[in-house]
Amino acid sequence: MAFGLSSLICYPQLSKMNLDCSNITEFALTALTGHTDLSLWERFYLYGIGDLNLIELNYWSPQDMDINQRSLSLPGAGLLAQCSSLRKLFIHGTANEHFMMFLLKIPNLRDVQLREDYYPAPENDTCTEVRKDSCTRFEDALNKHQIPD
Repeated sequence: MAFGLSSLICYPQLSKMNLDCSNITEFALTALTGHTDLSLWERFYLYGIGDLNLIELNYWSPQDMDINQRSLSLPGAGLLAQCSSLRKLFIHGTANEHFMMFLLKIPNLRDVQLREDYYPAPENDTCTEVRKDSCTRFEDALNKHQIPD
């Protein structure tokens, strides 16, 4: 039985997608306070993305309403990195610098943007969201990235 994005493999012409997982709250509402793990939902929904022929993806990751944060998780970054045909990726939220580096494994990737009011996190923010220096390092690595075509 197919689940996640693997169920869309029967549409080989699908090349652009807006995937909005920002309203995934069911698990967050049933979890104990301080124990929400939205990465499980992100893993479930992104399963099979590497089998699609996506060229462009607008992605809103799940949002933790308790701390008002929407960020790409480790499983999310790993699964997005499997989408080898992807050329443009728009992440509506924030991401850890280390997770962003996973995206450099996508051979045809030309354009990555973090969007919304989460980018970049202020310098005095104590969380691990992408900051100005992190963004610069990622942009430099992406610009050095050899694209086969």
